[in-house]
Formats: sequence, structure tokens, C-alpha cells
Amino acid sequence: MKKAYWIWYNGDFELYHSLKLHTRREQYGFQYPPFWKLSVPYPTVRFSTSFNAKTETSIQAVSKGIGFIKIDEISYPLNTDVKVGVGEHSVEIDIMNIDTFPSVYVESEYLVTDKSWTASNLSGNRMPAGCSEQYTAKDSDPAIFAFSYESVMPKIKNGTKTDTGVLYDFGRELFAIIHIEGASPDAALLVSYGESAEEACEPSESLIRETVTGSDSYTLVARAFRYVHITDESSRQSAPLTVWADYEYLPLSDKASFECDRRAVKRIWDVCSYTFHLNSREFFLDGIKRDRWVWSGDAYQSYMANLYLFFDPDITRRTIIALLGKPPYEQPINSISDYSMYLIIAAYEYYFATGDCEFVRNYYSRLKALYDFTASRTNSEGYIDQIGEDWIFIDWSDMDKGGALCAEQILFWKCTGAMADLSELCGLDGDSYRKEAERFKRKIMKDYWKEARGAFVDCYTTGKENVTRHANIFAILFDFVSEKRAKKILRHVLENDAVNHITTPYFEFFQLCALCKMGRLRKAQKKIESYWGAMLKLGATTIWEQYIPERKGIEHYEMYGMKYGCSHCHAWGSGPIYLLGRYALGVYPTSVAYKTFTVEPSLGIYKNMKGTVPISETDTVSVTVDAHTCSVSATRGGGTLVLGGKSYKIPVGESLTVEY
Repeated sequence: MKKAYWIWYNGDFELYHSLKLHTRREQYGFQYPPFWKLSVPYPTVRFSTSFNAKTETSIQAVSKGIGFIKIDEISYPLNTDVKVGVGEHSVEIDIMNIDTFPSVYVESEYLVTDKSWTASNLSGNRMPAGCSEQYTAKDSDPAIFAFSYESVMPKIKNGTKTDTGVLYDFGRELFAIIHIEGASPDAALLVSYGESAEEACEPSESLIRETVTGSDSYTLVARAFRYVHITDESSRQSAPLTVWADYEYLPLSDKASFECDRRAVKRIWDVCSYTFHLNSREFFLDGIKRDRWVWSGDAYQSYMANLYLFFDPDITRRTIIALLGKPPYEQPINSISDYSMYLIIAAYEYYFATGDCEFVRNYYSRLKALYDFTASRTNSEGYIDQIGEDWIFIDWSDMDKGGALCAEQILFWKCTGAMADLSELCGLDGDSYRKEAERFKRKIMKDYWKEARGAFVDCYTTGKENVTRHANIFAILFDFVSEKRAKKILRHVLENDAVNHITTPYFEFFQLCALCKMGRLRKAQKKIESYWGAMLKLGATTIWEQYIPERKGIEHYEMYGMKYGCSHCHAWGSGPIYLLGRYALGVYPTSVAYKTFTVEPSLGIYKNMKGTVPISETDTVSVTVDAHTCSVSATRGGGTLVLGGKSYKIPVGESLTVEY
């Protein structure tokens, strides 16, 4: 018997869990919904297939919605056995569910629900059904996302007394459910959470807080924290409380590793990995404390880190689907123009890494609709610009946004090329997109490139000719310019201290990728230790949203006008995972789904290093390098070691050792 799955309209699982996730942000004691359009699942879906019964059998369609099963044009109730005779049969199941989303499960000798079924929203829009390995049992519920749990006790059992209550330190950042026992039912307990002790102990400024009363025990909702402070506002709690946490997480396993002769780097790697684990949930989150939302720009970097840590296609696919939503598009993704472009680029890069062409074909119409909407948000000069309430973001940095921003245009050029690739994957003509990208490139070069300065300016219409790093980083990263001009940008911008420096790990990651691409691995390695390492020296157990070295003490916690607004566990801080796997160990694909790949290790400032990089869900490459010897092994074929200007075929399952 084939394996049975709960099935649904492709994408509705992701949209439903996206809706649930985006209701959970809290700020100063109230709920904080997102400020962009969210798509919803279809309330009614028709599932269809056919099958051949070799003997008489019975079929039962199980669903938590209302509806019926139709076999050979005869309708029957759900959740009851239907007798079926020998031969070919057609099946349709109509389900309506306005509380979650329509889903159905059939497990019988000759018929099971799986992705071979089609699903229709009853308006002619038919797709292969969606399903997941998480939901293969009859009693499982796809409306409940499956997490794992681990009990964690505070470092000091009864906490530490403060002037106003008791502080519990769990030793590291967590996303967890707090349990409280031994409370007086008459006591009103103010529970305030903090990524720092200062935040937890200052409830009036703590972003997440809750007052509970009327019981001797409490199980609170899952939230992010390292510290929890409990104040008895009614002065009726006399005995010590018992407080512990259930750490809630997605059980993703690290398939990668990295270490070298510099001990600080291993610690940075481990903290980046833990940061990334915490933000890898139903989807890739931006941060687990403040927003807990899915932002496309943040997610774009998470897709890259995922390939070099988990290589889990499911979470990347779920995140892209959730962000993509459904047409019609009436605003950019997350209301940010650049974030729509990242999403289209990410869809192609996901395919290139995994070979999942089915995903592209299923969602091509939505990707094209998003591209068409994005291409319509132009000014009179034909450039992507601020239209209505669209947000041109790029980064938290001072830029000349008095007109169309150069970084936005280069990103859209890259997006147009990705749309050409996606079209061709679906058997459609991508040439018109390529011609448009080339025309657009010539226009950008004419208006924004300043040869004498060796740089792109932010805006050409204001007369300021302001140079920041962002457009120039994209120009190198996306191969927008020739090698000659890339070298000029490197000298005049990326290695020029007079140009304002990046202050977020987000764009610092892009900058370090560009530096590595230009052969400046040593500079990137030093930056990893000085920038990421500095956060660890300040006691960080996860990587922050922003780090400004000039700040002191609790100044590091301030952001967005909030005393404790800076996220201290932000997914975009996990960049070193990708940087070290891609540019130090030097592993990267040279064809779709790593059918062929290259290993081009570079020690840089390290004396020795070793590590493992995943190249599929099941395959890995291991690399060990010192000043004289390099050893490489891979669990699959297609690999080439490039070392000292020479190339060597990497055998399958055996170690290749080269002295140099």
C-alpha cells in the first residue's frame, strides 16, 4: 500500500500558518498585526483523481471540514466507509473549511491521498495537491504545526531577587513556553521578558509582558527571552515560585561544520548556527522577540544560510510560498519594493540549488504576476521608485532617496534576469526579459555610473551625487559590471573608509560576499572576528539585528526609538555560515542541484581549517586544509577540487589528498 498524506490546495497550508504566525507579535502588552496585505486559503476546494480497484474494497474520506466524496458521479458522506467494486473509478472530494483550510485524508488498499491528486478552487484554477511528510497519519492535523520541545531550567532555581521581584536567567536566548507553579491565586504576577536583564527588570519598557492572576499555576504562550522577571503587583505572593521553560523548536539538524586554528571563529560559527535555529520555524523569521514576522529581505539571506547549514528545501519552499501569497498584487511584498525582487530571485536560486522544477511550474503564474506588478511601479523615467505607500528600503543607512535609488534599479535588473530563467524553465520564451534587462542595464550605467569616481551614485536627479556602498555592492555581487569596473568599485568604495560604513549584519553580509568574490577573503575573515566576535565579547548568545561598535552598555539595545527595540536574535546575523562554507571551504554548485560542483578552498588568515558542507538533503562534502595539504571527500560524484591553479576529480566516498 502506498503512503497516505493529508492533502490540501497547494500553498494553502503555508498561507494558513502564515496567518497564524502573523497574529503573534506583541508590543508593550498589546497585539501588533502586520501592515501589509496577507493572503488567505481558499475556503472550498475540490480534490480529484482516479484509481483502479483490483478487488472489492472500501474507501473512507476523512476531513475536519464539511463536504462529500463523489465516486463515479455518486455522492457519499465524509468519514464513512463507501463500498467500491472492481475496476476504474473517478473520485472527487469537495471540502469546505472556514476555520482553517480544506484538507482530506484517504488511506485504503487501492486509493491514498498524495500529491498525484489535483486540487481546484472551483474557478478553473487546478494544481497538484499539496502535502507534507509531517502529516501522514490519519489522526494528525495539518492545522497544527508540529514543533519539538525540551525542558530548560533557570540557572538559579529560585531566581535572583531584585528591588521589585525575582529575575530568572535561562543562560541563553530561547523561544519557549514559561511555566509558573506555586503561585498564590490572589497574587497578581507581572511577567516581563527580556533579551537582556535590563529589559526584563524594567517592565514599563519591556516589549513583551503579561499580568496573570487567579490561579496557582500558569502556562504562558511561547515567547522569546533569555531573562524573565516576575513582580508581585499585589504583594500577596509569599512562597518562592517554581519557574521553568519548554523550549519550542523545529528539529532541523546541522549537516555542516567549521573550525580552524582561531578558536573565536568556532564560537562565532556555533552562535550563528544557534541564532539560525531559533529563527527557523514554520518559516524563516526575521527575529524571534520583536517582529516574529516573515520579511522577504531577511528570508533571502536565510535561504543562503540554509543551503550551507541544514540544506532543508522544505522550509525555504514554505517561506517563499507564504511570502508570495496570491494575486492580485496591490502592494509590494511586506510593502517593500526590494523585497518583491528578492522573492523572485530566490525562487530561481531555490530551483538551481534543488532542481525542484515542479515548484517553479506550480507557482510560475504567481511569480509572473508579482513581477508584472513590480515592473509597473516606475516613475516617468522608467525607474522603480516610491509609488504611493511603497517602501524603498535597501538597508538602515543614510542614502540619497530624493529620487529613484540606484541599488533598487540594479536589484530589479537582477530580478528581470531571474524572471527570464523562470520562464524558460516553464517552456516559455525568456528572451524578452533578457532584452529588457540589457536595455535597463545600459540606462542605469548612463545615469548612475560615475567613471571618474569609480562608483555608482545613489541618485542622479538630486545633484548630490552621494556614494554609499549598497548599489556598488550589488554591482559586484550580481556581476552587473565588468571585472575592470568591479576593481574600481573595490578600491573607491568597498575599501574606502571615507564612504559610510554598514551598521547591520544584513548588508555587512552582502558586502563580505562582494569582498570575497573580489579575492578579499582575508578582509572578510577579519571582519567576522571583529564584528560578529565583538557581539560575543559583550555577552551575546545569539547575533543581533544591529551592532554599532561606538555604542556602550544598554545603548546597544536601542532601536526604532524604543529603549529595547533592537532584536538580539536576528536571522540576518547568520551570514558567517554561508561565508565560511562558500568562500573559505570553497564549496559551490556549477550546475543545477549540484549535479556538478567545485571545491576551491582558501585558508586566508587561517593556518588550518576543516569543515563539512551539505550539497543535498543527504550528501555532503568534507574539506581539511593546512599550509601544505588539502583533503576532500564527497558522498556523491560530480565534484572537482581546484587548488593551486590545477583541477582534480573528487572520487565518490574516498578521500582525495593533494599536497601543494
